[in-house]
Amino acid sequence: MSGLQEGRRLAGTVGAVPATTAETLRVPDASIAVLAIVTALAAVIVGWLLVGNHASSKPASVAVGPVLVSATQLASESKSVGHPIYWAGPRTDWSYELTVTGSGRVYVRYLPRGAAAGDPRSNFLTVGTYPGVDAYPNLKKVSTGPAVHSNILPDDGLLVAPKSLPKSVYLAYPKADYQVEVYDGAAGAARRLALNGLIAQIR
Repeated sequence: MSGLQEGRRLAGTVGAVPATTAETLRVPDASIAVLAIVTALAAVIVGWLLVGNHASSKPASVAVGPVLVSATQLASESKSVGHPIYWAGPRTDWSYELTVTGSGRVYVRYLPRGAAAGDPRSNFLTVGTYPGVDAYPNLKKVSTGPAVHSNILPDDGLLVAPKSLPKSVYLAYPKADYQVEVYDGAAGAARRLALNGLIAQIR
């Protein structure tokens, strides 16, 4: 089960977001990556991705959201959480929803103008940044085989897209203590965004 898949239930209103093993953006149980761990490979990938989060020695973050913020506020938040925050860049006619969990996971979700924070629809582009040591070597261990698409990104980044989870991809970079998950409701769209260099740090 992807990190994004497990938690729309976590953040019902603006305020503290509870910390759990798979703290994630509030998304309905019906979808964010598929209904459950569809294959053994998907289970292995998620296991590796989550290991680093519990190995981090960084202090807990102050939980936030979901709340609508500006691009300037996103940049400010990226300086306060202690690790980079990734997004898909500025988009006209879209709002940015921010959720930060107590363990430092950060989610940026793109909502159409007029939608409220916490909108229950589950098909919107979401970029999650998860702190955790050894994110890159852990992802590399599951980056080969017929059940995944893998690509090298600029700055020696690694992209892994499980074929069983066509709406989510995972990114990691050498010597970076975090990994990134990108979800888009259209199958294959998240991978295209990453391959086109559109998933980047908020600056």
